[in-house]
Amino acid sequence: MATEIYKDQKSAIVIGCEGFVGEHLLQQLSRHHAYKNVFAVVMDRKKIDLPKVRTFMSSIEHVRFEGIKANDLFICYDASFFNRGGKYAIPEKQYRFIPKMILRAHENKIGQVMLLSNKRTSSDALLHVNRTRGLIEEFVIKTGFWSTHIFKPSLLLGETINQKWGQDLAGKISDTIDSYTDNWLKKNKPIEAEVVAKAMIYAA
Repeated sequence: MATEIYKDQKSAIVIGCEGFVGEHLLQQLSRHHAYKNVFAVVMDRKKIDLPKVRTFMSSIEHVRFEGIKANDLFICYDASFFNRGGKYAIPEKQYRFIPKMILRAHENKIGQVMLLSNKRTSSDALLHVNRTRGLIEEFVIKTGFWSTHIFKPSLLLGETINQKWGQDLAGKISDTIDSYTDNWLKKNKPIEAEVVAKAMIYAA
């Protein structure tokens, strides 16, 4: 049965706060009228000075939800968490803990999940990382939350190019790449992290 939700009284848990989408998501949730409490799970001691946001430091295998009453779970692991060498890269041996974490969230009566994924992810993908993320998608769907939303942007931008010269240069480079790749960039248009964060909140 779905948890009864009252206006201006929702609570959210955000995992993957260190990424571009996660950072934007926390900022937007802290200002959003529908949310009273926001719980941020961080991988190291990270000071987050935002209204309504409380931080909890935990590695993936030790994330627990007991004692936290929340309506929404936002999982914001972008590609940088799965790429070796990244500051917040998740070791491959810890991938198996992500489904366990999701299952614990369901057992703790969290109602819905917003999962950040990628357009190229699939359970039968050739690339190991994409295959892993695809299996995570399937696990979330099968777990049985009353609502599940999966966001699969093609390419994720962390920063906006505001300067005109930067836009012109990016346009020329894109045109050149498209001329050799059958309009690959037009078909896989990059999207800003802030926009993805807004979409995740809107879906919730």
